[in-house]
Amino acid sequence: MTEIEFIVIYLVIMALVIEIATMLFVTTGLKKQIARYQVISMLTATGFTTDEATLIIDHPIRRKISAAVILFGYFSLAVMISSIASLLSNDLRINWLIAVAGSLFVALLLLKSKGIKSFLTAKFEREMDEEYDLEDWSLKAALSLGENDMVALIDIEEDSKYLGQPAQELIMEDADLHLLFIRRGSVILRKSLFEVQLQAGDKVMIFGEKDHIEKDFEDMLSDDKK
Repeated sequence: MTEIEFIVIYLVIMALVIEIATMLFVTTGLKKQIARYQVISMLTATGFTTDEATLIIDHPIRRKISAAVILFGYFSLAVMISSIASLLSNDLRINWLIAVAGSLFVALLLLKSKGIKSFLTAKFEREMDEEYDLEDWSLKAALSLGENDMVALIDIEEDSKYLGQPAQELIMEDADLHLLFIRRGSVILRKSLFEVQLQAGDKVMIFGEKDHIEKDFEDMLSDDKK
C-alpha cells in the first residue's frame, strides 16, 4: 500500500469520527453546526476556545464524548506524523484500515437513523436525571433554554426608572420573562422576588426570550451577563 492510499483511508476514518462525534453531541441537544466545529477543534488540538465551548464543558455527558475525541485526535496526529515521516512501511494493513473505516461508516449510518437518535437522546436525558445532580447541569440544560432564549443580568443604576419599584415591574404583562434571583452586594435574594423593592446596585438575573430582553433592557444588561 502506498502512502497516498494510507493517508486517504485514514482521512476517511477521521471524517467518519468527526461525523459520529457530531451526531453524539446532537443527541445531547447541541446544534449540529456548533457540534461539528467543536469536534474539529478538539481533533486538531486547537483548544476550541470559544464561548460555545462552555456548552460542552458544563455538560457531564458532553465532557465524556469530548474526552474521547481529544484522545483520538492526539493518537491520529501521532499516526499521521509517523506515517509521513517514515514514508509508510510496506507492512501496513490496508484490509484492517478498510474494516475500521467500514465499521465507522456503519456506525454513522446508525446514528443518522431517527430510531437510534431518539433512543440515545432519551438515554442521555435519563442518565442526566439519574446520575447527575441539578447543579452539575449547564444553565442552558437546567432551564431548558431554546435557541431564542437567553439568561442575563440586569443592572439597576441610580438613574434607573425601576429604582424603588418592585421587581415585578421588570416583567411586562404576557412577556416570556422570568426572575431567577436578585444579587444585592454579597446577598442573593430569592424569596418573594416580585415584591422586592429594587435598589441601586442590584443585579437581577432573568431568563426568557432573547429578542425581548435585548430590546427592553438594552442599556441595562450587565457586563458579566451569562
